Amino acid sequence: MSEIFKKFFPFLIIALFSSLITTGLLIGFVPDAFNKTSENGKSSGLNQLQKTNYIQEIVGPDSIIKARNKVAPSVVYIDTVSVVSYRPSIPFGFRDFLPPGFFEEQQQERRGQGSGFIIRPDGYILTNEHVVRGAQKLEVTLFNSKKFTGKIVGTDSYTDLAVIKIEANNLPAVEFGDSDNLTPGQWVVAIGNPFGLHDTVTAGIISALGRSLEDPNQQGNLIQTDAAINPGNSGGPLVDLSGNVIGINEAILKNAQGLGFAIPSNLAKKVADELIKKGKIERPATPWLGVALSDISPQIANYYGLSNTEGAIVQVFKGSPAAKAGLRDGDIIKEINKKKITKSSDVVNLVKEAKVGQRLNILVYRDGKMEVFDIKLEARPQELEETQQRRRSILPFED
Repeated sequence: MSEIFKKFFPFLIIALFSSLITTGLLIGFVPDAFNKTSENGKSSGLNQLQKTNYIQEIVGPDSIIKARNKVAPSVVYIDTVSVVSYRPSIPFGFRDFLPPGFFEEQQQERRGQGSGFIIRPDGYILTNEHVVRGAQKLEVTLFNSKKFTGKIVGTDSYTDLAVIKIEANNLPAVEFGDSDNLTPGQWVVAIGNPFGLHDTVTAGIISALGRSLEDPNQQGNLIQTDAAINPGNSGGPLVDLSGNVIGINEAILKNAQGLGFAIPSNLAKKVADELIKKGKIERPATPWLGVALSDISPQIANYYGLSNTEGAIVQVFKGSPAAKAGLRDGDIIKEINKKKITKSSDVVNLVKEAKVGQRLNILVYRDGKMEVFDIKLEARPQELEETQQRRRSILPFED
């Protein structure tokens, strides 16, 4: 036995030494997050169960449940009824025999669904403007299944927000979070009424901040999230893991996955407060020139005999300031107040910077020569303002 021991003793020493080195390396590579620091400042190792408990303590295994339990009693479900008028079209084979308007105008009830949430215990509820747009009847169902008739307090199509009121008191109101302090990657929870399925909870992260759906290349104010949002979620809350509302679910991109958008809570709260006080949002009148604009392509430049593509071609709206001053369809704006126009957006920006009542000196190319026009800007007509605002309220759900 002694001979055998002597023969294998060197190998045992090598094996023991190797194991000590391996152990030392493994200990050296254990992440700091899995090493607690004791009161005396020395690090104490964690076993696998302790590591799991530590992770759960940091992340919070019940965070989504707690967030949902806090905010769900404040979420309401909104059913709308609107009446739309329409005139049936004449079948193709009869259009040569029947005059336009042959069929009488008919009315049809249109029903919609959406979500909202209680912002004051005395029955004030915040939702999207497009949820209640054109509604003649509003039925609000609370978390406890009680139903109330809702009344529209005020709407703002520019921000796509609306406040409605029900006759009830001592209701559970949400707590608002600070949407100015959000971070991409932060966990969020959406609660709403997708496709009529009450109290549906989905979770995801904040994908990005400052989004604009008018122009993805421009800075906006929308929150982008990959939390599942569907028709019926409109107006419902987007909350953080503390159960505080940080956004109002508004829109999804069609034919996309995980691309939902919400209105920041700080903006929504400000708009809601003003709607409750005044019933509307007062904004300065928008200056209006009254033209549609197009950039000049090389082909158009060649047609007009221009040496370059600088400028913007106009189509003039009837009765607009541009029309009153003598501008015509096909005119090319080259300068405004001696500032060169290279593309149509230059005109838009200069008009935006101006004020209602201000005069613009506009240099126009027409019929091979330059002409100057003095145009006094007017306030954009209300019907055009509302149409523009609804376009800005981005692609709403088909509720």
